[in-house]
Amino acid sequence: MSGEWQNHGMIARRSRRPRGSDLHRFCAFSVVASLVFTLLVCASALAEESILISIGPRIGFSTTTPLLGKQQKYYFHLYDVAALFRLPWQAPLGDRSWKIETRLMTSAGAIEGGGGTGLMATLVPDLALSGWNGLVSFDAGAGLGFFPRYKFGVQNFGGPVQIVATAGITLNPVAHAYTGVRVQHFSDAGVYGPNSLGVDMYIVEMGYRF
Repeated sequence: MSGEWQNHGMIARRSRRPRGSDLHRFCAFSVVASLVFTLLVCASALAEESILISIGPRIGFSTTTPLLGKQQKYYFHLYDVAALFRLPWQAPLGDRSWKIETRLMTSAGAIEGGGGTGLMATLVPDLALSGWNGLVSFDAGAGLGFFPRYKFGVQNFGGPVQIVATAGITLNPVAHAYTGVRVQHFSDAGVYGPNSLGVDMYIVEMGYRF
């Protein structure tokens, strides 16, 4: 009889233990909820001043030796559409042919590797230096990536929410058109544990500039 009660006690204690996956989901939900709350609070201030700068497709690839992080397990490919918005703050530099401005980069598409394909979306605040009436711009930023699927073969990104760091160069050679190259790093920064692995993507982008 005492052995039966001991078994029941062990089962009860096990059921009360928080599981790692539950903790990861809670962390991901907390980050997303905080981001959504921030966007809702700022929406009224940004809606009248932010405008759409450009929109277009992007194609990216990775190598097994990244700029950041550990050795990759597979080659990855990215296919998405990115939209760039101008945020309110900006400041001219020098003779006003150059300026610094804040932007918001969003994207949605797919990433594939290790025999699998998953959806992906990003939301990245960005700081840009542009010159010669927008002919060229250099930008860098950091934000969040969202991966409903985060396991590709033996490579595990760790969880559905990733930190995104990006830097790029964009050219506007003709009116209403742009092209550029970009490096984009996805990583969980160790949030999901030591066994997760991010990826560096090298991206070519082009599209319509408003």
